[in-house]
Amino acid sequence: MNKIALLVIFSVALALVAGVGANFRMFNAEREFSVAVVADDQELIDLTPNQPYAFIDDDGKMIVRFDTLNRNYPGYGNGISPDTIYVFDKVFCVSNGLWDNETIAVDLRVSPSLEGIIKLYSPSSTENRSPDEAGSTLITVIKPGEDACIGFVINTTGYTKDNSYEGTITIQGYRFT
Repeated sequence: MNKIALLVIFSVALALVAGVGANFRMFNAEREFSVAVVADDQELIDLTPNQPYAFIDDDGKMIVRFDTLNRNYPGYGNGISPDTIYVFDKVFCVSNGLWDNETIAVDLRVSPSLEGIIKLYSPSSTENRSPDEAGSTLITVIKPGEDACIGFVINTTGYTKDNSYEGTITIQGYRFT
């Protein structure tokens, strides 16, 4: 009988403990999360101008200019010639110097306003390795401590002089797994 009484007491105690656990309510906690948007020369994926056509402006943004407003050649040259194909090797480089032991992938995309004019390539890319393979998008994988230099193919075939074209190149980096 002692065994049955002990078993009943144990079962009641277990039911009470389970009942207490079942009454657990949601717990709210606030944690801080911050994202800083910084200039190109202060971010985790570093952009470094490698040709005189590319430079870091006063706001810390990398600019590529082929006109008289290029700060490296102020007042020189009005742009590029019509009906011509230009190849500029290593206009700028993207480095992975701040991600310890992390390989990153970098995705570059030319804005629609420039798609017919500028194409990108990099020897570090798996698909767009040379000027002949250049495209409006480029993905490259960069190991820790390495960089990927990005070249441009500018094709003005069919474009007339006295036109101006502006756009952006969007660069996104993420962990490569």
